[in-house]
Amino acid sequence: MDFNMQARIFVVQSIALVMILNFCCLLISKFWGYELFTARMVSSLFVLAIDIVYALIWYKVVTKHRDMLPTFYTSTSGFRMLLAMIVLAVWYFTAERASMLTFFCVFLVFYMVSLVHHSIYFSRISNRL
Repeated sequence: MDFNMQARIFVVQSIALVMILNFCCLLISKFWGYELFTARMVSSLFVLAIDIVYALIWYKVVTKHRDMLPTFYTSTSGFRMLLAMIVLAVWYFTAERASMLTFFCVFLVFYMVSLVHHSIYFSRISNRL
């Protein structure tokens, strides 16, 4: 199995998902009048940064220390959640109350879609190892 290609496929799929979510946010902004630009950008950057770094580290772990994969999956899930909580806390302390709920909703949609994608993709990969 070509692990480099699997990591690239994961990143390409993540980019496609972020593009689809951005398109959905644009439609919501257009038809319902919500201002979602900042929430979209922060959420998109968060998901893309996490997924790209995750793919790079996964490639290193799977090629050199395959026996450490269960620990890697557990630790990265916790780290992703911790970073998401930090982003939400920073937004909570810096934004006004009116935009807070909108940001939280958009961010959680991006986060949950990324989490589901990550879980499905790597469970399929792990079953083939």
